[in-house]
Amino acid sequence: MSSSPIPAGLQRIRWIAHCVRAMVLIAMATVIGFHAMFWTNAGLVERTARSEWGLKHALQFDPASRGAGFAVNLPLALLTLYALWCLWRLFSGYLRGDVFTDTAARVMRRMGQSVIAIAIAMPLTDTATILALTLGNPAGQRMLTFQLGSSHFIVLLCGLVFVALGLVLREAQRMAQENAEFI
Repeated sequence: MSSSPIPAGLQRIRWIAHCVRAMVLIAMATVIGFHAMFWTNAGLVERTARSEWGLKHALQFDPASRGAGFAVNLPLALLTLYALWCLWRLFSGYLRGDVFTDTAARVMRRMGQSVIAIAIAMPLTDTATILALTLGNPAGQRMLTFQLGSSHFIVLLCGLVFVALGLVLREAQRMAQENAEFI
């Protein structure tokens, strides 16, 4: 008994799944490594705050302030890791040939929900980070800022698209099952 050949479309999906899974592993290691390395390096935090975030005011880079910065950034890092884990699970299913399944639809929706949560957490994390780095300042020199940018909107939009695709995938899977029952 010979096994049936794998359709070309599924072969391409499997190749992409291998690539995406490799990239997810790299991204997860980067998130973990960068988060730990960044908040333990006072010079890097200071350079980033001044050049990337445009903060010219008095900031604190002592271990307590950086620890607070680490703590307020941890939920965003964990949400990012969860979204990446969902992506890993989704493409692991694709690698097995599980493309139009209830599990794939559920994982796609969860990934979308986590990306939406990331979009909400991003500006809140930015606000809390600046507050953490200025909390040790004397009264009148502490900063509380809140900014929304196009990147927040794009991340939110991507999350909504993933949720919608998960719902569409679930509906397609339900319709296929319903059609199979007519035969």
